[in-house]
Amino acid sequence: MPSHPFDYKFQTDVFSTPECTAIFAEKCRFQYWLDFEAALAESQAELGLIPLEAAQIIKSKANVKQLDLAITKDEYTRNRNSLVPLLKGLRQACGSAGEYVHYGATTQDTIDTGQVLAIRDSLDIVQRDAGKIKELLLALAQKYRSQAMIGRSHSQQATPITFGLKVAVWLSEINRHLARLKSLRGRILLGQLSGTVGTMSALGVHGREVAHLTMSKLGLAASTAPWHTSRDNMAEVGSCFAILSATAAKIANEVFQLGKSEILELRESAPAGKVSGSSTMPHKRNPVICERIAAINSHIRPLAGVLMEAMIHENERDPRALWSEWLAMPQICIYTTAVLNYLLEVIENLEVSPPQMLKNLNLYKNLILSEWLMFKLGKVMGKLNAQEKLGFLIKQAHDSGQSLKVLLAADEEISQHLSPKDFEDLDHPEKFTGLAVQIVDDVINEVT
Repeated sequence: MPSHPFDYKFQTDVFSTPECTAIFAEKCRFQYWLDFEAALAESQAELGLIPLEAAQIIKSKANVKQLDLAITKDEYTRNRNSLVPLLKGLRQACGSAGEYVHYGATTQDTIDTGQVLAIRDSLDIVQRDAGKIKELLLALAQKYRSQAMIGRSHSQQATPITFGLKVAVWLSEINRHLARLKSLRGRILLGQLSGTVGTMSALGVHGREVAHLTMSKLGLAASTAPWHTSRDNMAEVGSCFAILSATAAKIANEVFQLGKSEILELRESAPAGKVSGSSTMPHKRNPVICERIAAINSHIRPLAGVLMEAMIHENERDPRALWSEWLAMPQICIYTTAVLNYLLEVIENLEVSPPQMLKNLNLYKNLILSEWLMFKLGKVMGKLNAQEKLGFLIKQAHDSGQSLKVLLAADEEISQHLSPKDFEDLDHPEKFTGLAVQIVDDVINEVT
């Protein structure tokens, strides 16, 4: 009976996607291993190291559908090796050709290469969905490039920005992730075929040729040095996925925060034909997808740490570290694809409220233009003097409930330096978004 949410039959794919879960399903994992064994045999036959007929039989039988998995399952109850029971099933299926199965390789060669094949397929999904997110953010940035809203720092209202600028920051980050993912391929899509302690001793002088030919058949490159104990490539995958997920969580958190009832500038869309409200408060629309992104991300980060710890191998083979990596990698891949899938849903259906943005922008009226006032007055009064003077008037406005504009007009020292247009502009904070629009346009040009 399923005990992990990845395998639930009723609450299906709450923390995963069927697409990526299938990659790490047990039979798919077996098939990656069998693909390696078939490519290995085929390569060795081409180099005259094993009979061509034997390689043809191995290749034809290296399919989970060709094996008696009941026998394989029973073998796993008696053998603690991760691969041997499956190899036994393949050898039995191949008859006399079975003696050439796994010829000159070691268990970790097969499993490492299988893991790389799974990572490659996961990376395809991650790159695809990150690319879709980029396009959605690009459209949002273009649409709302000049939509004024309040900027916040330390969770407090600060100065005006545009929503387009906020999105442009997200867009820049996603674009950098895409560059990282692209560069990642050249370092991590390396198969493993180096034998027991990395010397290729069982393959002899043909070791290099066998490795390169085997990996080319799998669409991978062959590593110059063995990486049985060099796991920096695997840790890099985890790190890239973790920081990508953290960006997704940051965006989701912003939607979560700006969707609070008192703010309502952004909102996760209502699910079509589904209920997302409280079990007892029907008026609520809970930001469930954003919450799921946050929850999943909280697991990805420590899993990336597990992959870092797994880099610390001893000698030429160390299953203690290796097995922890093999446990963590499927989870981090599945979780990352789930996060991106959810973020796509959030952004694609994001509800943006320009009226609410303008309402919140004017919540503190002309108080939020204190920075503009300080630098304008600082040119004639000195910055520190202007800051002190404005601080006094702003406190007075807060305490008395009077308008800062009225207090400024009544102050003889300040009012002489402000024109009628300046006083008029104090009622239009949307005019004071700095270079926000230009920055948005520059980001759009940079990423397209």
